[in-house]
Amino acid sequence: MFRLYGFPTQNSMKTLYVLEESGLDFEFVLVDLEKGEHKSDSFRQKTPMGKVPLLEHDGEYLFESGAICRYVGSVSNSPLYPADLLQRARVDQWLDFFSCHLGRWFSTLFFEQVIKPKYGLGDPNEASLEEATKFAHQQLGILDGLLQDSDWLANDAVSIADLFAFAYVEQYRVIEFSLNEYPHVQAWFDRIEARDSIAKARARLPK
Repeated sequence: MFRLYGFPTQNSMKTLYVLEESGLDFEFVLVDLEKGEHKSDSFRQKTPMGKVPLLEHDGEYLFESGAICRYVGSVSNSPLYPADLLQRARVDQWLDFFSCHLGRWFSTLFFEQVIKPKYGLGDPNEASLEEATKFAHQQLGILDGLLQDSDWLANDAVSIADLFAFAYVEQYRVIEFSLNEYPHVQAWFDRIEARDSIAKARARLPK
């Protein structure tokens, strides 16, 4: 039995999208971060970090979104995470790229423009905004060129890398950012959003 503990943040959404796309039977359990449920003793007993997402499978627990996505792809024997080692490494390189680079910049913009004002954490840091915007545009330009010749990030097939990356990029809708300059990135984004797994995942979230 798979059980995913999460909250509607980009990190939880990565794992939720991958679980839905994999076709595995699972339960989604909302952990309300705004109520501090991730700090409760009962949740801390499941994970020392007290963070979501958290995957439960057969009485074992796994944290960190990248590790969860890889695990789900592996145990489901899904083509989302190919068995061929080179193809798998190509998926991994895009997971790492988004975690360390492009996804990082989208998350910085989201934190500065959305989280800080919502929770009274001070004014947006202009230097951080400028840096994140600069590198996001730089890297999107390169990505747009690569997607000109491929529908997907790795191995010419949809993979956990696409779903993982999609969760970062969809933040553009709530920050001051546009994909208009990147038609191939926009087309890639639209292809993923049109998949049944995305609608099913979003339907599990609280209204």
